Amino acid sequence: MMDKKEKILEAAEELFAEKGFEGTSVRELGKKAGINIAMISYYFGSKEKLFEALVEHRSSFMRERLQLLSRDEKRDPMSKIEMMIDFYVDRIVSHNRFSRILHRELSLQQRSEMHNAIADILLKNLREIRKIIQEGIRKKIFKASDPELVIATIIGTLSQATHSKEIICKILDQNPDTFSISDTRYKNRLKNYLKDLMRSYLLLKKPGRT
Repeated sequence: MMDKKEKILEAAEELFAEKGFEGTSVRELGKKAGINIAMISYYFGSKEKLFEALVEHRSSFMRERLQLLSRDEKRDPMSKIEMMIDFYVDRIVSHNRFSRILHRELSLQQRSEMHNAIADILLKNLREIRKIIQEGIRKKIFKASDPELVIATIIGTLSQATHSKEIICKILDQNPDTFSISDTRYKNRLKNYLKDLMRSYLLLKKPGRT
């Protein structure tokens, strides 16, 4: 059973997806969550802080998985990268509502203070990916690449491939009325593409191979 704080976060995600951050009032949040609006101020302080708490709430699960993965001494760095790609694709698809909220809000040129706070939250996750890439470079499994831009490539591709349905449908020659990013074939296609891309770019070629 959800506590009051969880009910507010659940209501916020639903309303932000439906009406956007700007279009959602604190009164609506309270009504949706079935709580007194004073509780929103008590738990979060403001609507902006509530949004930040929602990002932290959703990001913390992935962060824990990435931390366990980066510390796993039994796996080689490339298999860690591949597992990370699986994690992200599955997570974005299964929580696409939240992913779209985040993408929409960060695309707006306003609320810079809140955006900076959100970026700091997301950066905690991206640092775990950077650790894996740096491990691969240190162990001479990966070439001396640019870890930060590798991360930007992965995140940018995921964002474009899961949020821009109209563009993706045109590129893939798919019907927007029937296409879904949750389609297993599309998810596997996206995973395999990113894995092939990372293997091609990151892996250090062994002597004698071209």
